[in-house]
Amino acid sequence: MKTLEEEPLSNNESGLPGFIDVLLYPVSLNGIIQIGICLFLYGIVGVIIRFVHVLGRLGALLALIVYLVLAGYVAYYFGYCIFDSSRGGKRARDIWAPHAPDMGALFSQLALIIASVTLCFLHVGIYYGFTRRIDLPFWLLCGLGAFFLPMTLLAVVLFDTSGALNPVLIIGSIVRTFVSYCGLILSFCAFGGLIGLAVWTLGRSLLFRVLWSAAALYLLLVAAHMLGRFYWLHKDKLEWDL
Repeated sequence: MKTLEEEPLSNNESGLPGFIDVLLYPVSLNGIIQIGICLFLYGIVGVIIRFVHVLGRLGALLALIVYLVLAGYVAYYFGYCIFDSSRGGKRARDIWAPHAPDMGALFSQLALIIASVTLCFLHVGIYYGFTRRIDLPFWLLCGLGAFFLPMTLLAVVLFDTSGALNPVLIIGSIVRTFVSYCGLILSFCAFGGLIGLAVWTLGRSLLFRVLWSAAALYLLLVAAHMLGRFYWLHKDKLEWDL
Protein backbone atom coordinates (compact mmCIF):
# COMPACT_ATOMS: atom_id res chain seq x y z
CA MET A 1 0.00 0.00 0.00
CA LYS A 2 1.14 3.53 -0.72
CA THR A 3 1.81 6.34 1.69
CA LEU A 4 -0.79 9.05 1.91
CA GLU A 5 1.32 11.45 -0.12
CA GLU A 6 1.71 9.31 -3.24
CA GLU A 7 -1.76 9.70 -4.73
CA PRO A 8 -3.81 12.83 -5.40
CA LEU A 9 -6.93 13.44 -3.39
CA SER A 10 -10.18 12.14 -4.93
CA ASN A 11 -12.70 14.95 -5.28
CA ASN A 12 -16.06 13.50 -6.29
CA GLU A 13 -18.55 16.00 -4.96
CA SER A 14 -22.04 14.61 -5.52
CA GLY A 15 -24.11 17.03 -3.47
CA LEU A 16 -26.03 14.08 -1.99
CA PRO A 17 -26.81 13.65 1.73
CA GLY A 18 -23.88 12.10 3.57
CA PHE A 19 -25.54 8.76 4.38
CA ILE A 20 -26.73 8.24 0.81
CA ASP A 21 -23.35 9.28 -0.55
CA VAL A 22 -21.64 6.66 1.62
CA LEU A 23 -23.95 3.91 0.38
CA LEU A 24 -23.26 4.89 -3.22
CA TYR A 25 -19.48 4.60 -2.88
CA PRO A 26 -19.19 1.50 -5.12
CA VAL A 27 -21.50 3.03 -7.76
CA SER A 28 -18.84 4.00 -10.29
CA LEU A 29 -17.50 2.33 -13.39
CA ASN A 30 -14.37 1.32 -11.52
CA GLY A 31 -16.34 -0.07 -8.59
CA ILE A 32 -18.60 -2.15 -10.82
CA ILE A 33 -15.58 -3.45 -12.75
CA GLN A 34 -13.83 -4.53 -9.55
CA ILE A 35 -16.95 -6.33 -8.32
CA GLY A 36 -17.22 -8.01 -11.73
CA ILE A 37 -13.60 -9.17 -11.61
CA CYS A 38 -14.13 -10.72 -8.18
CA LEU A 39 -17.35 -12.45 -9.26
CA PHE A 40 -15.55 -13.82 -12.32
CA LEU A 41 -12.74 -15.29 -10.21
CA TYR A 42 -15.32 -16.68 -7.77
CA GLY A 43 -17.10 -18.31 -10.72
CA ILE A 44 -13.85 -19.92 -11.89
CA VAL A 45 -13.36 -21.41 -8.42
CA GLY A 46 -16.90 -22.78 -8.53
CA VAL A 47 -16.36 -24.38 -11.94
CA ILE A 48 -13.07 -25.98 -10.86
CA ILE A 49 -14.62 -27.33 -7.66
CA ARG A 50 -17.56 -28.77 -9.63
CA PHE A 51 -15.14 -30.83 -11.70
CA VAL A 52 -12.55 -31.46 -9.01
CA HIS A 53 -13.48 -35.15 -8.87
CA VAL A 54 -12.45 -35.38 -12.55
CA LEU A 55 -9.34 -33.25 -12.31
CA GLY A 56 -8.18 -34.87 -9.07
CA ARG A 57 -5.37 -33.26 -7.09
CA LEU A 58 -4.57 -30.90 -9.94
CA GLY A 59 -8.11 -29.52 -9.79
CA ALA A 60 -7.92 -29.07 -6.03
CA LEU A 61 -4.59 -27.26 -6.40
CA LEU A 62 -5.96 -24.99 -9.15
CA ALA A 63 -9.03 -24.18 -7.05
CA LEU A 64 -6.82 -23.32 -4.07
CA ILE A 65 -4.56 -21.06 -6.15
CA VAL A 66 -7.47 -19.19 -7.74
CA TYR A 67 -9.20 -18.86 -4.37
CA LEU A 68 -6.05 -17.42 -2.76
CA VAL A 69 -5.64 -14.95 -5.64
CA LEU A 70 -9.30 -13.95 -5.26
CA ALA A 71 -8.94 -13.52 -1.49
CA GLY A 72 -5.75 -11.51 -1.95
CA TYR A 73 -7.31 -9.31 -4.61
CA VAL A 74 -10.40 -8.62 -2.49
CA ALA A 75 -8.17 -7.83 0.50
CA TYR A 76 -6.00 -5.50 -1.57
CA TYR A 77 -8.91 -3.60 -3.09
CA PHE A 78 -10.58 -3.41 0.33
CA GLY A 79 -7.43 -1.78 1.68
CA TYR A 80 -7.13 0.45 -1.36
CA CYS A 81 -10.67 1.75 -0.82
CA ILE A 82 -9.87 2.47 2.82
CA PHE A 83 -6.73 4.30 1.72
CA ASP A 84 -8.50 6.37 -0.93
CA SER A 85 -11.43 7.20 1.37
CA SER A 86 -9.01 8.26 4.10
CA ARG A 87 -7.99 11.07 1.75
CA GLY A 88 -11.55 12.16 1.02
CA GLY A 89 -12.38 9.86 -1.92
CA LYS A 90 -16.11 9.49 -2.47
CA ARG A 91 -16.32 6.87 -5.24
CA ALA A 92 -14.50 3.58 -5.82
CA ARG A 93 -11.42 4.01 -7.99
CA ASP A 94 -9.27 2.06 -10.40
CA ILE A 95 -6.08 0.42 -9.09
CA TRP A 96 -4.52 -0.72 -12.36
CA ALA A 97 -2.41 2.30 -13.17
CA PRO A 98 0.07 3.35 -12.03
CA HIS A 99 -0.02 1.12 -8.92
CA ALA A 100 -1.13 -2.30 -10.18
CA PRO A 101 -0.54 -4.84 -7.40
CA ASP A 102 1.71 -7.86 -7.82
CA MET A 103 1.21 -11.18 -6.03
CA GLY A 104 3.40 -10.03 -3.15
CA ALA A 105 1.19 -6.99 -2.56
CA LEU A 106 -1.98 -9.12 -2.71
CA PHE A 107 -0.79 -11.66 -0.19
CA SER A 108 0.83 -9.05 2.05
CA GLN A 109 -2.48 -7.19 2.38
CA LEU A 110 -4.33 -10.46 2.95
CA ALA A 111 -1.87 -11.46 5.67
CA LEU A 112 -2.29 -8.13 7.46
CA ILE A 113 -6.07 -8.44 7.43
CA ILE A 114 -5.94 -12.04 8.66
CA ALA A 115 -3.57 -10.94 11.44
CA SER A 116 -6.03 -8.19 12.42
CA VAL A 117 -8.96 -10.60 12.62
CA THR A 118 -6.83 -13.11 14.54
CA LEU A 119 -5.78 -10.50 17.10
CA CYS A 120 -9.37 -9.37 17.69
CA PHE A 121 -10.85 -12.86 18.02
CA LEU A 122 -7.96 -14.85 19.51
CA HIS A 123 -9.59 -14.72 22.95
CA VAL A 124 -12.75 -16.25 21.46
CA GLY A 125 -10.76 -19.20 20.13
CA ILE A 126 -9.00 -19.65 23.46
CA TYR A 127 -12.30 -19.60 25.37
CA TYR A 128 -13.88 -22.15 23.03
CA GLY A 129 -10.77 -24.31 23.10
CA PHE A 130 -10.98 -24.62 26.88
CA THR A 131 -14.77 -24.78 27.34
CA ARG A 132 -16.08 -26.26 24.06
CA ARG A 133 -19.21 -24.19 24.66
CA ILE A 134 -21.07 -21.62 22.56
CA ASP A 135 -22.86 -19.75 25.31
CA LEU A 136 -23.44 -16.19 26.50
CA PRO A 137 -19.78 -15.52 27.44
CA PHE A 138 -18.76 -16.83 24.00
CA TRP A 139 -21.03 -14.33 22.23
CA LEU A 140 -19.96 -11.51 24.55
CA LEU A 141 -16.33 -12.21 23.65
CA CYS A 142 -17.29 -12.22 19.97
CA GLY A 143 -18.94 -8.84 20.45
CA LEU A 144 -15.82 -7.51 22.14
CA GLY A 145 -13.66 -8.65 19.24
CA ALA A 146 -16.07 -7.14 16.72
CA PHE A 147 -15.92 -3.84 18.60
CA PHE A 148 -12.14 -3.58 18.23
CA LEU A 149 -11.93 -4.96 14.68
CA PRO A 150 -12.80 -1.81 12.65
CA MET A 151 -10.14 0.35 14.33
CA THR A 152 -7.63 -2.49 14.05
CA LEU A 153 -8.26 -2.86 10.31
CA LEU A 154 -8.08 0.89 9.79
CA ALA A 155 -4.74 1.15 11.59
CA VAL A 156 -3.19 -1.86 9.84
CA VAL A 157 -4.24 -0.71 6.37
CA LEU A 158 -3.14 2.90 6.73
CA PHE A 159 0.13 2.18 8.51
CA ASP A 160 0.66 -0.83 6.20
CA THR A 161 2.56 -2.77 8.83
CA SER A 162 1.90 -5.41 11.46
CA GLY A 163 3.39 -2.93 13.93
CA ALA A 164 -0.01 -1.21 13.91
CA LEU A 165 -1.38 -4.25 15.77
CA ASN A 166 -0.49 -2.40 18.94
CA PRO A 167 -3.19 -2.52 21.64
CA VAL A 168 -2.01 0.83 22.99
CA LEU A 169 -2.47 2.47 19.58
CA ILE A 170 -5.84 0.82 18.92
CA ILE A 171 -7.37 1.39 22.35
CA GLY A 172 -6.02 4.94 22.55
CA SER A 173 -7.50 5.75 19.13
CA ILE A 174 -10.90 4.38 20.19
CA VAL A 175 -10.85 6.41 23.40
CA ARG A 176 -10.03 9.63 21.52
CA THR A 177 -12.93 9.12 19.09
CA PHE A 178 -15.23 7.08 21.33
CA VAL A 179 -18.63 8.61 20.55
CA SER A 180 -18.04 8.73 16.79
CA TYR A 181 -16.53 5.26 16.85
CA CYS A 182 -19.62 3.85 18.57
CA GLY A 183 -21.70 5.41 15.78
CA LEU A 184 -19.49 3.62 13.25
CA ILE A 185 -20.02 0.32 15.06
CA LEU A 186 -23.80 0.81 15.03
CA SER A 187 -23.65 1.46 11.29
CA PHE A 188 -21.83 -1.82 10.77
CA CYS A 189 -24.48 -3.56 12.90
CA ALA A 190 -27.13 -2.16 10.56
CA PHE A 191 -25.22 -3.66 7.61
CA GLY A 192 -25.20 -7.00 9.42
CA GLY A 193 -28.96 -6.77 9.75
CA LEU A 194 -29.32 -6.12 6.01
CA ILE A 195 -27.19 -9.18 5.25
CA GLY A 196 -29.30 -11.32 7.58
CA LEU A 197 -32.46 -10.08 5.88
CA ALA A 198 -31.03 -10.95 2.46
CA VAL A 199 -30.14 -14.48 3.60
CA TRP A 200 -33.61 -15.02 5.07
CA THR A 201 -35.35 -13.63 1.98
CA LEU A 202 -33.42 -15.24 -0.87
CA GLY A 203 -32.75 -18.69 0.57
CA ARG A 204 -30.14 -20.94 -1.02
CA SER A 205 -31.04 -20.83 -4.70
CA LEU A 206 -28.57 -20.18 -7.54
CA LEU A 207 -30.01 -16.68 -7.76
CA PHE A 208 -29.23 -16.27 -4.07
CA ARG A 209 -25.59 -17.25 -4.52
CA VAL A 210 -25.07 -14.78 -7.36
CA LEU A 211 -26.93 -11.94 -5.67
CA TRP A 212 -25.33 -12.70 -2.32
CA SER A 213 -21.81 -12.61 -3.74
CA ALA A 214 -22.45 -9.30 -5.55
CA ALA A 215 -24.20 -7.76 -2.52
CA ALA A 216 -21.46 -8.93 -0.14
CA LEU A 217 -18.77 -7.35 -2.31
CA TYR A 218 -20.80 -4.15 -2.62
CA LEU A 219 -21.27 -3.89 1.15
CA LEU A 220 -17.60 -4.70 1.70
CA LEU A 221 -16.63 -1.67 -0.41
CA VAL A 222 -19.11 0.48 1.51
CA ALA A 223 -17.59 -0.75 4.78
CA ALA A 224 -14.09 0.08 3.50
CA HIS A 225 -15.28 3.55 2.56
CA MET A 226 -16.81 4.06 5.99
CA LEU A 227 -13.52 3.13 7.66
CA GLY A 228 -11.49 5.45 5.45
CA ARG A 229 -14.06 8.21 5.83
CA PHE A 230 -13.85 7.81 9.61
CA TYR A 231 -10.14 8.58 9.45
CA TRP A 232 -10.73 11.50 7.09
CA LEU A 233 -13.25 13.05 9.48
CA HIS A 234 -11.34 12.36 12.71
CA LYS A 235 -7.66 12.39 11.70
CA ASP A 236 -6.94 15.30 14.04
CA LYS A 237 -8.30 13.38 17.02
CA LEU A 238 -6.59 10.14 16.03
CA GLU A 239 -3.17 11.88 15.86
CA TRP A 240 -1.62 9.21 13.64
CA ASP A 241 0.56 11.72 11.78
CA LEU A 242 0.08 10.02 8.42
